[in-house]
Amino acid sequence: MTITADTGGDKRIFLRKASGLIRTASMFDTFVFNIGLVSVGLGIATMMFYGPAFYPGGNLILGCILVAVAMALVSWGMITWSVVLPRSGGTYVFASRILPPWLAFMISVGDIVPPLFYAGIAAYWIILLGIAPTFSMIGIAFGAEWATNLAGTITQPWWLFIIGTVILVLCAWLLASGMRLFLLVHKFVFILAMLGTVTMIVVLASYSNAEFIAQFNLLMGTAVGVPDAYNAIIESGKSLGWSTEGATFGTTLGVSNWAWLPLIGAAYSFCLGGEIKSVEKSQVWGMLGAVIVPTVLWIVMIWLSNRTIGYDFLGTAVYNYFQLGGEGGLTTPVDPSITLLTGMLTGSAFWTAIIGLGVVLWMWMWLPGIQTFAVRAMVAWSFDRVAPAALGTVSTTRHTPTTAILVSLAIQVLFLAFFCFWSYFSKIVILIEAQVLAWVLTLLAGVFFPYYRPHIYQKSPLADRKLFGLPVMTVACGLGFLASTAYLLILFFDDVAAGHAPDQLAIVVGIFVVAAIFFFAMKAYRASQGIDINLAFKEIPIE
Repeated sequence: MTITADTGGDKRIFLRKASGLIRTASMFDTFVFNIGLVSVGLGIATMMFYGPAFYPGGNLILGCILVAVAMALVSWGMITWSVVLPRSGGTYVFASRILPPWLAFMISVGDIVPPLFYAGIAAYWIILLGIAPTFSMIGIAFGAEWATNLAGTITQPWWLFIIGTVILVLCAWLLASGMRLFLLVHKFVFILAMLGTVTMIVVLASYSNAEFIAQFNLLMGTAVGVPDAYNAIIESGKSLGWSTEGATFGTTLGVSNWAWLPLIGAAYSFCLGGEIKSVEKSQVWGMLGAVIVPTVLWIVMIWLSNRTIGYDFLGTAVYNYFQLGGEGGLTTPVDPSITLLTGMLTGSAFWTAIIGLGVVLWMWMWLPGIQTFAVRAMVAWSFDRVAPAALGTVSTTRHTPTTAILVSLAIQVLFLAFFCFWSYFSKIVILIEAQVLAWVLTLLAGVFFPYYRPHIYQKSPLADRKLFGLPVMTVACGLGFLASTAYLLILFFDDVAAGHAPDQLAIVVGIFVVAAIFFFAMKAYRASQGIDINLAFKEIPIE
């Protein structure tokens, strides 16, 4: 059974009196939701893949610390928003209660499209950086030709798309089955993913650099074509131009983007405000915990990777791979991911699989979380009548917005197809700038919210809290605004992580333009029904 509304002749401001979403998430659920969207495994995989290769000499550990401080400030601002307006819907709900509705809708679209795009990429990366390297390592280390062949097969475009689509569909099915089941499965997967991460740490800590070199040369010497494959790869990279000379603090700021990209997920639970118990306590521990724990794990793994595998090798192995167009040469026969390199040390198919499974599960946790993030915004749009009523259809038995979940799934599959079959989209990481810009504007609005909407703010638990004589929300959102603006600029001037290529910036601008056109079209349609949607934005959203 589902809750629906007959919009014919219904001129209420809101689509229904209650959303149908219920408070099911505990403090620990909130933490797991956020850390899943950080994706510890995906973070370390991308940091160690792109960091030393494209930012030689950049200090990843310092970069992680800088990002953790910045993200803690951003999270603090979002926590205050969540406490003042404890409703599901994210930046749309926040911004729409102070900014012009059309601008709030544009911000919300800019906030959810990039994560949907990256969710499609995550389904791709699960195979490319998780499953395939694991099978490759098993095949190389243990002479299992079937495993090597399988790794090669599943990295072909059509197989990447088919397997990735199956993964996305399974995630959507889980989400549609109800938040209680989703949160239960999420906790179970979190435990297994942490087991994989701890295993990786133990393995890296148990071996020296000399032992890694010996093991690598033993397993990869034939494939690379030289006896001392380890040092040959380093020398090859240096001859092609890789060098740590000339590295500056700017290099460290650039490499920190690869910690920022995953860590931004630490604040995503603000989209679930209406479904979290003890909102203030849960959001504080859920967001800040998801900043601190991944940062500590990353620092440990980065230090151990540099010590055991070697910074120069990590940089040149990937650098050579891209210099040669991914066709091999003086690098590993498949992507030299941290999963593959750590797996070499174990000499065990079992432990190699455990490490690979941990990375895969971290990436998987991203997917239903992203779907949830986007879906809650779509539902909120529907309740305020700025989107079709069907998007707000919520099951009365499972309390899940099934139509919005299907729409989210369709968009992710489309993005996955673009990424698999259209090389242009493999270079578009600039979309993250649209999301960071959305957060910048939302946090800036939060600075003024206590003054412009006092009738709402004074009813919140933060009403009497001051810092430096100012409302605590003003201070928190102000600091979050500065931190997010700083990283928007760092991303803008980093051509590897995002950049500002004109053709790609056009896509970012296009997202906001399409959102504005959609909003005004819906506003005109609602006006033809005798509904003034502007009235909804003067009130607290329905729960």
